[in-house]
Amino acid sequence: MMERHGLLRLGGLIVLLGVLVLAGAGVPAAAQAPGDELLARFGPAMLPDFTDDLAAHAHAPHYAIDMTLALTPTQAVIDGYQRVRYTNRAPDTLDAIVFRLYPNLESYGGKLLVSRVTVDGQIVTPHLDATGTVLRVPLPGPLAPGAAATLALDYELTVWEGRVRLYAQFSYLDGVLALPNAYPVLSVYEPGNGWWDVTDHTQGDAVYSATAFYEVTITAPEDLIFATSGIEIAQHAGAAGTLVHEYVAPLMRDFAIFASPHYVTLSGEQDGTAIRISYDPARINAEFNAFVALRVTQEAVKLFNATFGAYPFAELDVVQTPTRAGGVEYPGLFVVGDRLWDENGDNFLFVIVHETAHQWWYSLVGNDQTLDPWMDEALAQFATALFIRDLEGEASFEAAMETYLAQYSRFLALAADLDRPIGLPASAYDATSYYYLVYQKGPLFFGALADTYGLEAVLAALRDYFATYRYRIAEPADMLASFEQSLGADLDDVFAEWVGAFPVG
Repeated sequence: MMERHGLLRLGGLIVLLGVLVLAGAGVPAAAQAPGDELLARFGPAMLPDFTDDLAAHAHAPHYAIDMTLALTPTQAVIDGYQRVRYTNRAPDTLDAIVFRLYPNLESYGGKLLVSRVTVDGQIVTPHLDATGTVLRVPLPGPLAPGAAATLALDYELTVWEGRVRLYAQFSYLDGVLALPNAYPVLSVYEPGNGWWDVTDHTQGDAVYSATAFYEVTITAPEDLIFATSGIEIAQHAGAAGTLVHEYVAPLMRDFAIFASPHYVTLSGEQDGTAIRISYDPARINAEFNAFVALRVTQEAVKLFNATFGAYPFAELDVVQTPTRAGGVEYPGLFVVGDRLWDENGDNFLFVIVHETAHQWWYSLVGNDQTLDPWMDEALAQFATALFIRDLEGEASFEAAMETYLAQYSRFLALAADLDRPIGLPASAYDATSYYYLVYQKGPLFFGALADTYGLEAVLAALRDYFATYRYRIAEPADMLASFEQSLGADLDDVFAEWVGAFPVG
C-alpha cells in the first residue's frame, strides 16, 4: 500500500515516456496445459517456465468459489458458495480451521454472513468471534499432519453504495466495485501460536494469508467490466442479462475483484506477462494517463524481473479506482487512486512503481502485514529507489535515498523521542509515525546494508531471499538468516538497531 504523502520525484521517466513506443497489445499465448490435471487447469495462468511450480505446491489450499453478483442503486450483494480443500501442512494436529471475514472489519464497512458450513459433507456449527471477523470451524475429527479436509461454506456479502471506510479499499463508489477478500479467507496457522486472529486494523494492510489455488466463477450484470487476480479463462451468457465469468488464479495469497461498467482496457506485455490497464475513459486525459501507467508498469516489471527474480504469472492488472490511498496492492493486481491518476504527476509514477514492487514483496514473498509491515513496505520503497537508479543513474539513486532520509529527519525534528524501530506492528504507530518510520526510515535500513556490504551484494542477498521464500511466508528471523548466509556476516546487531527487539515476528 502507498498512502498519499510527499513522494519522490521521477522526472526522468517523463523523458523516457516521450521516446518509448507503445508495446504490442496482444496477450501472450497460454502455456500448453501439461498432462497432470492440476497443471491443465491452472497452467494458462502461469508463464511456461513456471508451470512446474504448480505441482511443487500441490498441497496449497484450493478454493472453488461460485459468486452471483446483483446490483441496486444502494448496494451490491454477492450470493456465494465456496469449497476449500485444506491440507494440514503444520506439524500439529488440528481440531479446527479458521476463516477471516475481512468485509466485517470496521475499516472495510461491508457485511459478510456465513449461513451453512460443512466439513467433508458433515454439517458443523462454527463460532464467530465478537468482532464478526474470525470464524472458527470445528472439525468432526482431528486433522493430522498431512491429512486433508474439504470445507464448504454458503455466504452472503453486502457492500453499500457511497459508504467510505478508511482507504475505501472495499467499496461501491461512482459505479466502481472494489471487492478484495469478498469471501471467507483461510487464516494462517502458525505452529506454536495457533491460528492468526488479529482484528485491529486502523491503518496499513489487514490481510495475512497463505498462497493458494483459486477457481472462481462470477455471474454478474452483463455491462460490468471486471479486473481480477489471475486470468479469465471463459465467459458466456447467463440468464436475464448476465454474463458468467470464469477465472483461475494459482499460487496467489488472495483473490481480488474490481468491476465497473465504465472500464476500458489498454494492454501490453513485458517478459511474457500481459499487462492490463483498466481505466475510466471519461476522466481527464484518460487514454494518455493509461498509456503512462502501462509503460511505467512495463519498465518496473522488467527491472524487478532482472533484479529480484522473475514474475511467474501470465497477467498483471493495474486498475484505476476511487481508493483514498495512493495505491493498494493485491496478488496479480494493484489499484491506483483516481486523484493521482488524473494528475499524472510524480506521485502517480511513484505509486505505480511501489505497487508493482509489491508483487515481489507481499504477493510472491508473503509476510504478516499487520505484525511486520516493514518487510514489504520498506522493501517496496527501496525497490522504487532502485527503479530510479536504473532510469537515471547512481546519483539519482543516492538522491532518492537522501529524500527518504530528509523526510525521516524532518519527522525527528518534531521531537527526537518520536524515533522508534521500523519493525513494530502497524497498530503500534500513530498515522504519522507509521508513514515516516516504515516508509521513510524503512528503506534506509536496506541502504545501510548497501553502505556496509555494497549494493550489488545486497541485491544478490535479495535475490537469494526471493528464491527461497517465493510463494511462502517469511518472518523477520527468516530474512535475517537469509541475509546472513548471503552476505556471510553476523547481522544480529544491525537488525536489532533498525528493526528493534529481534525477532519481532
